[in-house]
Amino acid sequence: MDASKRLNNIDIRMADDQAVRLCARRHGTIGDLTAMRICYLFRNYPELSVTDIAKLVSVSVSAASRQLKKLKEVEILQSSKHAQTVYYSMPKNNFTDNLIGELGRDS
Repeated sequence: MDASKRLNNIDIRMADDQAVRLCARRHGTIGDLTAMRICYLFRNYPELSVTDIAKLVSVSVSAASRQLKKLKEVEILQSSKHAQTVYYSMPKNNFTDNLIGELGRDS
């Protein structure tokens, strides 16, 4: 196959590739400083409530909730509800593993 056909095939695959779109959305979402601070918390805390996140990041609960919604939409965070409290955690996948690696871990 010549180079032109290979490039055309790659262009077609990239145009329809959900993984590429999701990765771009993820990077756009975590480009926000508050979102990155929230992600940073999950280096050492496996699960946190919205209230705890807001307090630790020094933002209002509503501001934290907006960021958490965005992070959940791009599958960087997941949530579970226990009684009346919603808890967030970071699922294990290549993206979140790399993100945590970039943020570093405390010893």
